[in-house]
Amino acid sequence: MRASDGQYAWHYQVTPGDNWDFDATQPLLLADLTLGGQPRKVIMQASKNGFFYVLDRTTGKLISATPFVDGVTWATRIDTVTGRPVESPSAYAGMNAVLVSPDVEGAHNWQPMAFDAKKGVVYLNARNNSLAVHAPNAEWVNDITNRNMGVDQRYEGELRTRAAAAGGPRGELVAWNVNDRKAVWRVPLPVAQSGGVLATAGNLVFQGRSDGTFAAYRSGDGAPIWSFDAGTGVMAAPVTYLVNGAQYVTVMAGWGGTQGLANPRNHGPMKPGFGRILTFAIGGKATLVPAPYGHPAPPVPAILLDTTPAALHEGQLLYRTYCRFCHGLDAIAGPVPDLRYATADVHRQFDSIVRGGARKALGMPAFNDVLSSSQVRAIQAYVLSRAAAAADIR
Repeated sequence: MRASDGQYAWHYQVTPGDNWDFDATQPLLLADLTLGGQPRKVIMQASKNGFFYVLDRTTGKLISATPFVDGVTWATRIDTVTGRPVESPSAYAGMNAVLVSPDVEGAHNWQPMAFDAKKGVVYLNARNNSLAVHAPNAEWVNDITNRNMGVDQRYEGELRTRAAAAGGPRGELVAWNVNDRKAVWRVPLPVAQSGGVLATAGNLVFQGRSDGTFAAYRSGDGAPIWSFDAGTGVMAAPVTYLVNGAQYVTVMAGWGGTQGLANPRNHGPMKPGFGRILTFAIGGKATLVPAPYGHPAPPVPAILLDTTPAALHEGQLLYRTYCRFCHGLDAIAGPVPDLRYATADVHRQFDSIVRGGARKALGMPAFNDVLSSSQVRAIQAYVLSRAAAAADIR
């Protein structure tokens, strides 16, 4: 839109229909570049769908779209004449489940990128080898209170096993040359999830990641220079500034978001903790002693609940559908309460909390419109079974 009067100028849609949850809310970068010997005013995005897009920002015309991660399966290429993707036949199978890469978290998400205009290089966090099961839900109806992805969370077919066997996504810090349309270097990370990026004129690239490490790399080749244990995962991008002639780097450290809440086990260490603001300077000597966070011992079931294998299985499917987005995959939580540690008093109030909204003021919504008391009891039994498994009760 034109800033002067709000009038429509142009649009470009990277993924028709935002299918496979490939929305286009990732950061946008403006730059004046020389491409093909011609000066161009461009807008760039490392899309969730795995392609790095460069568009003429005055006209909206596609200049290039290149995969910046391996194994993109939803499309074979982007047609630079039409601007549209050439979608893979394997990405659709009617109402049957399919495996698609990247996964719903994307090859790159909302985390800020950094751009070195002199080098023509973009620095960004990326997720390689991510794979998702897309199982359409034939009974899906629009519900503004839910996620509205149309996915059948109860799907238990063999594609789920194949996706798990793929080993999970690999995190990378990538230096992407826009003109050459390829990576200058890639730094493999020990975790899938990492934070936003800062690049400085001093040839440093700063980034945090889910395991609580905040690190600096040499911008020319990605060599590690320095690291610091932030005490909790880092999602945000750092900032740098001058005060009285001294340069500082500050980062907001804290772990959450979709992957922090889901807390998947195959994405590498994730470190929830108390959020904090950390500031660094050359010659800084302060030390950080993070306050203890979480539980020091494995969970133990607070009560015994008569149940059956069938009810436990149903509870697992219901938990997967309604609970895992906040309380973690397999009932192993990240920064929100881990239900395996629920006390006997909480279990006595389980139905009033889940269905009645007794803790709505604390962020726990009521599910009385979608769950019955017997279904809540099945979820409760599943949670207790997960606590028993962690405590190795025979």
